[in-house]
Amino acid sequence: MQRRTLAALAAAALLGLSTTAVVAQTYPDRPIRMLVPFAPGGGTDTATRIVMKKVGEQLGQTVVVENKPGAGGALAYAEVARSKPDGYTLTVGSAHLSLMGLIYDKLPFDPANDLVSVAPMANVPVALVASSNAPFKTLAEMLDYARKNPATPLAYGTPGVSTPNHLSGVLLATMAGIKLEHVPYKGVMPAVQDVMAGSIPLAIVGLSTAMAQAETGRIRILGVGGAKRSPLAPNVPTIAEGGVPGYEAGYWYDVSVAKGTPEAIVNRLHAEITKAVQSPEVQEALKKGGFEPLVMSPSENRRALKEDGAKWSKVIRENNIRAGQ
Repeated sequence: MQRRTLAALAAAALLGLSTTAVVAQTYPDRPIRMLVPFAPGGGTDTATRIVMKKVGEQLGQTVVVENKPGAGGALAYAEVARSKPDGYTLTVGSAHLSLMGLIYDKLPFDPANDLVSVAPMANVPVALVASSNAPFKTLAEMLDYARKNPATPLAYGTPGVSTPNHLSGVLLATMAGIKLEHVPYKGVMPAVQDVMAGSIPLAIVGLSTAMAQAETGRIRILGVGGAKRSPLAPNVPTIAEGGVPGYEAGYWYDVSVAKGTPEAIVNRLHAEITKAVQSPEVQEALKKGGFEPLVMSPSENRRALKEDGAKWSKVIRENNIRAGQ
């Protein structure tokens, strides 16, 4: 009896392995959906479309990019978390995705456990931009203005609560000793458009978006959040250089799938995304768009996500950040 049981278990295990192998070999056999959690036209949308177009070409299947903005990305993340874990529904986020549970009281998914990181695509230093009509032209002047007018905090727009942009603004206000008012939008472009219109004085966006819109002359880049100047914008000073020593903020676009997706498919997606990012045409397109191409092994990516998550969870807790702020 025991021998038959062991034989049955062994057969089941072998069947499971063979099924997984077959799934990996045939994947993908239909189009893949990529849900972008923010509005069209922003950095997340642009970088995702650049990379995933190439991934689709490599896989021989179309990757359909869909924008599903709202709740700081939670709407898209929840849909992917609830999707069948078969590698056909993807999303893009960052280390901040796993921290949403610290900010929102109720979410339709578990941000720390329901999604699995697949691969990074691009690094994105944050940039602080100001309206050309704002009463300051440099970061130093902005800081001076904010300190002299504490009763009327300067408003800054972001793609939403809990996004890297939002947390970068909280860190900036804390380190600079100033008051800033957070104004969440459903994407970065609506925030930038309000800055250009003069409706709000500031926005925190990805450097790629800042560079593109600064060419219009209707916004100014006051500083970037990297530890050093970005090679994509070497003439733009860092926020640390501009008057907030030690300030560093940024994020990277990271593709995720639902928990339970077969490891073989996750590994296939990682390999194809990495291959796409390393291709000359994608490298050129990303750099032209203001993105820094980023490649990491799965273990490196997990470690980086963990370290970044620890940094920002501290910011959230120390500043008691909650949804609605």
